[in-house]
Amino acid sequence: MKDYGLFARELRSLGEPEMTYLREVFERGKMSIFFNENGFVERFQKAFEKYTGAKRTLARCNGMCALAEAVSVSGAKAGNEIICDPVVHFGALAALYWNCIPRFADVEADTYCMDPASLEANITDNTKAVIVTHLWGLPARIDAIAEICKKHNLFLIEDCAHAIGARWNGKHVGTFGEIGMFSFQEFKQLSTGDGAMSTINNEELAWKMENVWRFSGESPAMMTLNWRMNEMTAAVGLAQLEKVDGIIRGTYNKTLQMFQDAIKGCKWLSPRVVPHEATQVGYWFACTWQGDKYGLDYGRFKKLNDDMNIGLRFGFNQTAPYEFDFFKKGDIYGNGVPYHTPPFTQLSNYTYHRGLCPVIEDLMPRLVTVNLIFLSKDEASRQADLLHEAISIMNRG
Repeated sequence: MKDYGLFARELRSLGEPEMTYLREVFERGKMSIFFNENGFVERFQKAFEKYTGAKRTLARCNGMCALAEAVSVSGAKAGNEIICDPVVHFGALAALYWNCIPRFADVEADTYCMDPASLEANITDNTKAVIVTHLWGLPARIDAIAEICKKHNLFLIEDCAHAIGARWNGKHVGTFGEIGMFSFQEFKQLSTGDGAMSTINNEELAWKMENVWRFSGESPAMMTLNWRMNEMTAAVGLAQLEKVDGIIRGTYNKTLQMFQDAIKGCKWLSPRVVPHEATQVGYWFACTWQGDKYGLDYGRFKKLNDDMNIGLRFGFNQTAPYEFDFFKKGDIYGNGVPYHTPPFTQLSNYTYHRGLCPVIEDLMPRLVTVNLIFLSKDEASRQADLLHEAISIMNRG
């Protein structure tokens, strides 16, 4: 069994900087943001504002809570539609949390990110917000997406869970929409174990999120929960932020390049396209199987992966999220009230079925991926060499 703790310490350099900040938390004796001027939550937020260029930030307990909070302040009400992309389903879950209806826009076949044309085609009078994922370290075409949202007066939420350090035309993701969400869960480039940061690009909205909608001793102005980050998490986060660019450049970008080099020249493994406007950061390596177009056997390639212990993952989720029983059944809270029944259907008659997003349905089983987060450079080199060897074996017939 792999020692992920050892990998984390080596790849993320967990050590004295984090311990120094944690000791300061204990010496101050204050473990929350309240009445704690210049505490670590405040320092982490300010440092993240400087790093991303966001107007304001709020440190949060985890990424899913931050996404749910973003939906709660988006203006979307029960039965309104929120357009999401269909590779990962976290944006859709955040929409469902507030009884909104996730509507799925298709992705581009070569970037695996939201297709702006599909986004615009899915907008209805009932659409209130968009959640776009910068998938596996690659920015979506966020300038076009932001322009579409502005044109249709839609609240834009950016899921940047995989994309700290990623930029579009030099501008950091998470600063194009109203709110961006960065996850610091264990399997992210910057990890605090759990945690997140929301980037808010409207001063009035940021003030409301911090004050009007805050969870405190009295009843809030609207339904809310405690989304806050604590001082210990923020202390680790600040130490990690101070060296995250070095971690990304020194490890994740290099291991990503190893796998990209391994498939160069292979006609039947299509590399992921990185638009010239995009700055990708290492998170997952991904390409797509096209061997069926060249008379090759996918099953044989999968068996080579197993026999050679390459470490490839095939197909990601196999199907699009809207084909999951969870979405199709609609009884999301298990209380017998599906969201696709009245009163929700008075606003939306959108249903989930195969054929909604043809590109992702074709793409999902073709995806060939490697999670880079706990992969050392030595192990990545071994796997990439084996992948290159497996390609040669397949080419020989």
